[in-house]
Amino acid sequence: MSLNSKSIVTIGVVLVAGVAAFLLLDRSFHLTGGHGREVDALIARNVAARGGAEAWRAVSALRLSGQMDLGQGLHVPYTMEQKRPGKMCIEFEFNEQTATQCVSGDSGWKLLPFRGRTTPEPMTELEYRELASAADIDGLLFDSARRGYDIELLGHVTVNGQDAIKLAVSLPDGAERWVYLDSATALELKVEAKRVLRGEERLVETYYSNWEETDGLLIPHRQDTRTEGEGESHFLTVDEVTVNPAIDDERFSIPAFVGARPPGQESPLS
Repeated sequence: MSLNSKSIVTIGVVLVAGVAAFLLLDRSFHLTGGHGREVDALIARNVAARGGAEAWRAVSALRLSGQMDLGQGLHVPYTMEQKRPGKMCIEFEFNEQTATQCVSGDSGWKLLPFRGRTTPEPMTELEYRELASAADIDGLLFDSARRGYDIELLGHVTVNGQDAIKLAVSLPDGAERWVYLDSATALELKVEAKRVLRGEERLVETYYSNWEETDGLLIPHRQDTRTEGEGESHFLTVDEVTVNPAIDDERFSIPAFVGARPPGQESPLS
């Protein structure tokens, strides 16, 4: 793979989206099929293994930092900050420059100096949609009954030699996700999603490992991501976790001096 500026941004978004997928599962599912009680019990086990629903609901903000693999042996430091409701910023260093992508509410902005973009600018609608899916502290599946998600139990499969239980998750907008839980621990082994990357829909597989406890919360400290059509996988490590750091809401907003454009409207540099 040729490592160019667009590839770097794409890899970053895919890795960050994977981080969100491992966050807390909740047992308040809208279930389909004849496996309601079994799925309910499985999700309850997952919640308990992760530290419990009460502990996660007490989290108002998170800060994760570590190393991000951009390919071809290039590893860069990153920091991801999340705050309720739906706010997130991801920063990483490349060529001694800091790239920033933030979402808050129904809009997002980016600063990508290695692509020649030296002032912050609004995200496109697609950029916002892809990154916003990673912004929720609770993760994709938390409080899913209220969100109208449908969950179907698909049975037992093998993931990297381990017995796993596969769940299909249908979102109200028609998108689908597949969650693989370790049958022994009920922790996530893998999450699959279809994402639009450089104009094409591709299957993205994210594997989770190295689970460690911080302030009573169990969090995987490594994820490995494989994208359909690419021969190289990428990893992200979590080297430090801060629970409930003080983060001002302004951290997530586009700087006031920038002439904001609505999501979906490209900048002249796109």
